[in-house]
Amino acid sequence: MKAAPLKLIDDTYHPCSVDEVTHVRLRMPCPISDRIIPVITKGDRENTPCWTWNGDTEKPTLKPSILTRTETSKGVIVCHSFVTNGVVEFLTDCTHDSAGKILDLLDIDQ
Repeated sequence: MKAAPLKLIDDTYHPCSVDEVTHVRLRMPCPISDRIIPVITKGDRENTPCWTWNGDTEKPTLKPSILTRTETSKGVIVCHSFVTNGVVEFLTDCTHDSAGKILDLLDIDQ
């Protein structure tokens, strides 16, 4: 599984069906590997903090791009990517070794 549907209940994420999803968990092949992203599968994401997700757990597509900045003891890591059909396109503004590469999402269970 490349995308795990989750439902946020009382500040805790619980596995759920795609019909109940509020968030999706992804594992990316980069230094900031685990991501939990707020999503919608229907309707318009305008005026929400959510990404759209196609509901596919094996070949997920999320829109728009995902931009993450994380401070570490070595400085700030920037990761900017598109996730389309289970593949991650790391944009060139990433500050890690996957910048400019196109790689498959990792399995959640790895």
